[in-house]
Amino acid sequence: MAALLPQYAFENLAAFGGMGAVYKGRQVSLDRPVAIKILPPEFGQQEDFAERFKSEARAMAKLNHTHIVGVYDFGITKEGHLYLVMEWVEGQTLHTLIQKGSIPVRKAANLAMQLCEALAFAHHHKILHRDIKPGNIMISEDDQVKVADFGLARPITGEAEENPFGTPDYAAPEILGKGAVDQRADIFAAGVVLYEMLTGRVPQQPRRSVKEFAPLSARWDELIDKATHADPAKRFQDVAEFRAHIAKLINEGAQAVNVVAVAEDAPKVKITLKPLHLVLIGAAVIVIGVILSGMFKAAPVAETPPKQVTDSAPPKADKVEPKPEKTKEPEPVKKAEPVVVVPAVEPEMKKEEPAPPVKNMTAVAPAPTPPPPTMPVVTPPVMLVQPTAAETLRETIQRLEERDPELAQMVKDFGAEWSTNLDIGVESEMQELADKYIPALQRSLSGVVLQQRDFVLSEISHVANHEPLTDPDLLWPAVLKNLRRTYEAQRGTIQAQADKTAQKMRASQCELVLQKARERAAAGKVEAAKRAEAVAGELAKLTTAPSLKALQQSVANAAGMAADRSR
Repeated sequence: MAALLPQYAFENLAAFGGMGAVYKGRQVSLDRPVAIKILPPEFGQQEDFAERFKSEARAMAKLNHTHIVGVYDFGITKEGHLYLVMEWVEGQTLHTLIQKGSIPVRKAANLAMQLCEALAFAHHHKILHRDIKPGNIMISEDDQVKVADFGLARPITGEAEENPFGTPDYAAPEILGKGAVDQRADIFAAGVVLYEMLTGRVPQQPRRSVKEFAPLSARWDELIDKATHADPAKRFQDVAEFRAHIAKLINEGAQAVNVVAVAEDAPKVKITLKPLHLVLIGAAVIVIGVILSGMFKAAPVAETPPKQVTDSAPPKADKVEPKPEKTKEPEPVKKAEPVVVVPAVEPEMKKEEPAPPVKNMTAVAPAPTPPPPTMPVVTPPVMLVQPTAAETLRETIQRLEERDPELAQMVKDFGAEWSTNLDIGVESEMQELADKYIPALQRSLSGVVLQQRDFVLSEISHVANHEPLTDPDLLWPAVLKNLRRTYEAQRGTIQAQADKTAQKMRASQCELVLQKARERAAAGKVEAAKRAEAVAGELAKLTTAPSLKALQQSVANAAGMAADRSR
């Protein structure tokens, strides 16, 4: 090979298989390490294969992404060997990492999300990998994924698979069945890889639950089931959607995943107590008991007056709380649970007859009034390099998709992740609450005097048409005041919970972009690091779902405000 490719210095054989061999070498002209893949001569002799290899190699050379091994050169030797020169990654394959034992769940999820980012970028450029497996995924020394071996890659056309190349354990059914193949075949393989990282083995048929190998949530099985469904129509249709669901499980924290690592049980050491040990332990217990008894006798506990419960729940009619006996120490008062009842009608005008109670208002339950909901606030990130100037910042964000496709794809993935989190989207919960509020208002009409019915009818109209609600009027009937107060309290509770979840997710997304900035800065890519920091800073300022459009609108508004101040 050294004679056939004298521009490269071959150092050693790194790997080999049915599709050829990979050598570690050095590009003499630039003095940089490279990986050189050599295909057997029979492939070069197939004119159709050789032409397709060349066209696809040119396409792959355009895949400039952090998590994809870079392509430097390609060609064919005078003896018919097709070759590909790529970036050399110092590290190990994911296959080697898995052989050392199953991977902690957070690390596995992080690696899987990086794999998804690489595939999303390739799919965006209409390239299908077709051979995703742990052996083709490099893991650098700082746990960065580098997808390699696009030797079986081809453009995404949706055409039938003529030659079912690839590894059977990771190949989608449509590949093996010579059916139509698109990006969903790569999603299938990525799902198998995730399963293997969590369990340490490839799935068999029928596939065993991940819970048999690691104490994980059953939702990981649901995720993998969807990614590897035999019917492509029932899989994730886009790899960004797959990544978003992985991120959602991780963001749920300990509730979803209780154990983050699986390892072989360490040998247990059996401790045998001898008679002398038992005697010493018993003596120590007696001494400690005598000391503690003396301490409690010397320090009598002062009687604590019973606590008063104020405003913890709506008053209940015909129910009197018994007074605690003085001889007993009062127990701590527990916070009352929200009671599903309609607030009592306040007395109003003397001429108005008391309104009858409204029945079955189970959807609008009185609850303690929460503090006014605030939009999530994310602390602006600490910059590693000098921030971009204001006018340059706007240009960077406006042209992000053109200048930095990797960052643009991350923002799109964040938007997909945001949209799949049911705890952030409150529209359905708000609508459900409104659907119960309207009937409660309608039932209250029977107890309202004629002159006040218009207030209730107006409230029903505003809620039904999704219009802003009017401020309470002094002439409102008491039942309307109470129903509105309860309705607003529950809306506030729903929104506050959504804001809390959004703040946590936004902070996590900003940290991912800052991590990207740190990687770029460490690699000497100063301008690229500045762009990542600029995006992180603008993401932190958003009060809506992340998207390229939202970022562009944010910097445009900031520029407009700055111009107004200058005037």
